[in-house]
Amino acid sequence: SNPIAAIVLLAMAASTALRFHSWYTADTRPSGWEYSSSESRRKLKHLPDIATPHTSNGLYDQIWRDLKRRGKEPGTKSFDAVLRNRISKQEYALIDELSRFHQSESSLDRTWQGLVKAGKSPGTPPFERLLERKEPRREVVRNENKNWGEATLKAKKSLAEAQIKFEEAAKNLKDAEQSIAQMMEQSQESHDAKRQLEVMEETLETAAEIELQELLKDDDYQPLAICDRNADVGTVEDFATMQKYAQCPDITKDKPILLLEGTKVHGRTGNNLLEFLHAIQEARDMDISLGVMRQSWAMNVLLKMWMAIDSDDWQAHFERTFCVKIFNHVKELEGWNVVDQDTKELFWYKSEIPLEDYVARQEYSLRALFRNYNTGEGKDASGVPVQDMCSGINAIFGEDHRSSAMYSVIHSRSLEGEPGYRMLRILSKRSGCDRAAALEMKPDYIKAILKPLGMMKHPIVFITDGQNPVILERLLSDPDLGPMIRTVPEEACWIGGDLTLAIMSNAFIGNPASTFTGFIAKSRLALGFGHNYLFRARDKDSGEWKTVCGDHCIFDKSIMNVMS
Repeated sequence: SNPIAAIVLLAMAASTALRFHSWYTADTRPSGWEYSSSESRRKLKHLPDIATPHTSNGLYDQIWRDLKRRGKEPGTKSFDAVLRNRISKQEYALIDELSRFHQSESSLDRTWQGLVKAGKSPGTPPFERLLERKEPRREVVRNENKNWGEATLKAKKSLAEAQIKFEEAAKNLKDAEQSIAQMMEQSQESHDAKRQLEVMEETLETAAEIELQELLKDDDYQPLAICDRNADVGTVEDFATMQKYAQCPDITKDKPILLLEGTKVHGRTGNNLLEFLHAIQEARDMDISLGVMRQSWAMNVLLKMWMAIDSDDWQAHFERTFCVKIFNHVKELEGWNVVDQDTKELFWYKSEIPLEDYVARQEYSLRALFRNYNTGEGKDASGVPVQDMCSGINAIFGEDHRSSAMYSVIHSRSLEGEPGYRMLRILSKRSGCDRAAALEMKPDYIKAILKPLGMMKHPIVFITDGQNPVILERLLSDPDLGPMIRTVPEEACWIGGDLTLAIMSNAFIGNPASTFTGFIAKSRLALGFGHNYLFRARDKDSGEWKTVCGDHCIFDKSIMNVMS
């Protein structure tokens, strides 16, 4: 399999053959003696006094002498057979040795060649001894060279890999530098844009303040107040909200229009008010217009308490206030892409906008209602004179003292008994409130709220649906609460009066399972009033009552679901 060894073997075989047929006589041989290549080697025995032959092959000479020394007669059959056998074995050993060394390191090969040149015959004991003395040192060198070579290869490989990684790192660094440069450029652009936005906001704020000051100079402008009781939203905040949400988009036939029509309603007043607010929100969410038929459930509910018809521009004012279009007759709908939804569908609508935006939009609509509350002037959608929304407050405190009266309101809503408990249990799971306290309104529950506020010495107005008279009787029989309980006189008791009485109170206690309570609580938040007590439960450790869900919960669909 090794071509070099094969060539060497062939050469040495040829050399051996030649040496058997070409003999050089020593100086002691008779002159003229020759050994013809065609003569048999046996003729040597006929030559008298032949000395040891000297040939170019030291191995042959050494074996010949060794046989002669052992008493073998040159030229005999046995001599020649032993000679051939010994030479054959030594030649093959020589070839193996030659092949082995030719495959070794070049330095060891040179050692072998050096011994041959020095006259040492390969395969002889002296040759082997000298070679063995030199071979261990050469082996060490060879191993060291081998280890160094392997280490060099590994180092070269590691260097190549490091070079590749370095190039990759350099590329990544270059990309990172470009990204950083782009980010810095974008950051600068963002900073410039932010600064421009800040300048615009400052300009708008300045313009708004100027506009507000001009508005305040108008004798007809008054900060929001209901029944001479000021709202707590702040003039600037209220005006800023008006600027944000009072801009109505154009209502044209190019857009679909959600139409509030018919007289069929879903639920009572609290539900109907919620359905109207949901309709406004849905139109905004879906980017469609909102329309209202003049003779519809929406007008019947709203105009009894707000936006009474009292002037020729009433319709335009209503449309601007709520960004709607009023249709007085069915034939006016021709050419409009009408979207029909009944009150139940509107009740079940849930907006998907963020809670913060939803609260802001709902509060704007609620403030818009109370900026136009009825005072007993004008007519409703049926042409019937409207009542005064302040009638409840006036009946208890009088017009002269209504602005400064301190009082709290309890809204008791039983919700038809067991269905009410079932609804409150659902809210209890979502909010953590007590499963029955807001329905039962027991004295200890009420006092736990009012005592810390210092409201036990002020009137406590009780409004109710009248389904469970036991609740009022229990409160009246309590020695602490009974003397402070007030009820609205029958002649002044109506939904609008009760609603305003509760909304403008200093503290409100209600049932979160009631949409009427929900509307009161939302309106109070829209007008800037706190102290709404709907979601209460006993502390497991102290046993004291505490609020377990904040004011935002009444707007949160994850708590209130569709009643939000």
